[in-house]
Amino acid sequence: MASAKIYHISKKYLILPFTLFNNNMIRTVAIFFTISTIFIATSCLDGIDENPYPRTPELEESELNEALQKLVAEGYDIDTTNLGIYYIVNEEGEGPLAKAGDTLSLEYTGYFFGGQVFDASAYHYEDSIWKFVFKEMNLIPGFEDGISIMNKGAGIEMIIPSQYAYGAYGYGPVGPYTTILFSAKLHDLEPGVE
Repeated sequence: MASAKIYHISKKYLILPFTLFNNNMIRTVAIFFTISTIFIATSCLDGIDENPYPRTPELEESELNEALQKLVAEGYDIDTTNLGIYYIVNEEGEGPLAKAGDTLSLEYTGYFFGGQVFDASAYHYEDSIWKFVFKEMNLIPGFEDGISIMNKGAGIEMIIPSQYAYGAYGYGPVGPYTTILFSAKLHDLEPGVE
């Protein structure tokens, strides 16, 4: 059985099995970890300038056109806002449209064409409802534009091209030149003070 060195530290004893390794082995392991750390750190730096998403505006446009054609072929009525956001009304609302200063209670899910969810009000709020004052915070232009055509009780699907979302750089799980979709339901609209 290998002996261990005993070190006295603050009236407690620490037993280290240094005798299991000789000095050459310890030095070899230390060098290996140092080189590995340097290699890993520099290999991570090599890809910083590279775009991990080989997406282009042309690819996005092609995907968007294909998706819109498929929705029309399936009988969906697609409309467009003045900004250029495509939307499908799932449920008509009542009353005035949302405007700056109104307090909104919105339930939403953000997803990609393939159905993968990247954000949802359910991720952030226990009751899945996001309550906020409209146009008092920065939202992506397409989402804000889509909300502005909703009134109390309305439910819509928004199709937002990247130029009105996260553009050429993307953000978080949303890659560059990626059209995003939102399913949104406006549960309540409290008019702001005029």
